[in-house]
Amino acid sequence: MNTVREFGGARRGLPGVRAAVVVCAAALTVAGGAMTAMTAVADEPAAGLSVALTTIPGGEHAGVTPAPTLLVYSDGHAVDSPDAADPDRPADKAPQQRNGHVSLDAVHAAAEDAKKLAAADLGMPKDGNGGSTLLDFLGATPDQDVHLVVYSPGGTDGLTDAQKADRSRFADLCQKLVDAFVADR
Repeated sequence: MNTVREFGGARRGLPGVRAAVVVCAAALTVAGGAMTAMTAVADEPAAGLSVALTTIPGGEHAGVTPAPTLLVYSDGHAVDSPDAADPDRPADKAPQQRNGHVSLDAVHAAAEDAKKLAAADLGMPKDGNGGSTLLDFLGATPDQDVHLVVYSPGGTDGLTDAQKADRSRFADLCQKLVDAFVADR
């Protein structure tokens, strides 16, 4: 019992050390909490991207009301509207909609390809009355957005070989997204 008193007495005898230990313990607790918070933020997945693929008919089909062919929300939920650009769909009839999903890996891979295409000159064919195809990636902030537009997607008259190649990459990218859609059962 005397040993305990001496030990206790020694602790009481060094108030500066005791205060320093308490301050260090508090600092470590706060820093540990901050490190946990930083780790939790770092471990969270990046904010998702939303994607819209829209084909706007041109020429004699310009009266068709434009609607997205494929919408992908940030959680991967997707809506496919295969007849959105169908010239036979009456303008006053909403396009068919199929619910499903697109994997976030496919969305992020497509976004990376789109970023590479963003600097490309996709050209404007001489026969530019053939509608447009728009591919929009919307990130958490506007600086993460990517917007691509191909005017008269079927036209090639007056385009350079590089523009034709970039348009082909664009068409392949759009097709990859459409192919990545998996309908709900």
